[in-house]
Amino acid sequence: MAPPPDLWRIYHVAHCAHARPAPKAKLVVIVCRDALAMGFLINSEIDPWIQISKERMACQAPIRAEEHPGCLTYDGYVDCLELYPFEDFELTEPRDAVSENLRAAILASVRNAITIPCRYRRLILNE
Repeated sequence: MAPPPDLWRIYHVAHCAHARPAPKAKLVVIVCRDALAMGFLINSEIDPWIQISKERMACQAPIRAEEHPGCLTYDGYVDCLELYPFEDFELTEPRDAVSENLRAAILASVRNAITIPCRYRRLILNE
């Protein structure tokens, strides 16, 4: 049996069912574990519907390619509006560990994210 995925690591998910509008390859950041590993999606751009809201923009953590050269060729954003569950078998392609700057940005975004249930906020923030 393979070990569980590492927390605060970026994984490549070849067929991410949470991607919209259709499943596709995505990079995800695993930030806590409940019954399943839980993580946020990494996007190259911020959707316009997020940009029009100060509260939603506060939940976008910038991720820098120079801090994550093993998986990024350009800067992007970790969307901390919604936390998604992942089965361990989906997380078999580990990439970079999350940089200290990104971890701090994600934690700040989670503190602002009213869309994340309190149970998961506490798990992520270690409260």
